[in-house]
Amino acid sequence: MIYDPEFLDRYYELKRKRNVIINILKNLNSLSLSNYKILIKNLEGKLKEKLKKIDINYFSIYTWNLIYGKGSLEKRLNSFKEIGLNSNEISEILFWANPKKYPFPNTQKNYSKEFIKSEFERLKKNNLEDFLQLYALDTQRNVKSNIIEDIIREINSAKIHDFEKIKWLRELISEFDPITKEKIKERINVHNYIRKALLSKPTSEIILDGSNIIHWTTPPSFYNIERVLQKLSTLKKLYFPFYIVFDENAKYMYKSNIFDYPNVYFHSPADEMIINLAISKKAKIISRDKFREWDIDAKKYILKLDL
Repeated sequence: MIYDPEFLDRYYELKRKRNVIINILKNLNSLSLSNYKILIKNLEGKLKEKLKKIDINYFSIYTWNLIYGKGSLEKRLNSFKEIGLNSNEISEILFWANPKKYPFPNTQKNYSKEFIKSEFERLKKNNLEDFLQLYALDTQRNVKSNIIEDIIREINSAKIHDFEKIKWLRELISEFDPITKEKIKERINVHNYIRKALLSKPTSEIILDGSNIIHWTTPPSFYNIERVLQKLSTLKKLYFPFYIVFDENAKYMYKSNIFDYPNVYFHSPADEMIINLAISKKAKIISRDKFREWDIDAKKYILKLDL
């Protein structure tokens, strides 16, 4: 049974999901909304729908206590009733966090010591290593979703500024075999910068001097930023993610949806923030400014682009 291709496909799918979930659970104290949404996407039980209605701050606090807190398991699970979750729902988190110790919950049975003991007996009976394998065995024929199709759908819905989503998808793709990676690549239909970010390892982050770049043409144009991103997608090295810094008055002088991107900053003088970001992040800068009035070796940081 262990070597049944259907079982193995399901088991590796669950392993990929667990890697994503574990990385998010490690940072509960600084959980971002984008990572919270990614966590929800990877869940499989009733918790998936329930968490969409639960405040991220409550989830972080209660879940930290569930995984790292003291007291009986029953008490920690029951504390979630205060935010509208029962033990059979939230116990899915325990499964992903430690599948050697906690089984996937059964909606028909209470998540109790007796239930966990009976699942250990099933684990031993089937000669399996952990509850991830047992859950794969239980669901291999029932799960109709195809993780490849799900990933392709997620990729093709990604926006150029969805940095957390792009990182998460890149991590998933990296675990596939070369043939599967090629199949995914063939069906990617996104901005070329996203494609490169998904399939390459970043060399460094990059800072775009927004106010300088839009003035590369007369009249000023935000399309110049799009040209820069397209050019970055053609380079051998990947510069990801990008930050854009504008002078403070830019948001009053111009209108652009680029202003709504994450990692877009307004500062006067803009050069000050650009230099500080470049130094702190060891990032490259795209600008035609020479930064002569600043105590910095500009050549060390500026990435020249031929547009």
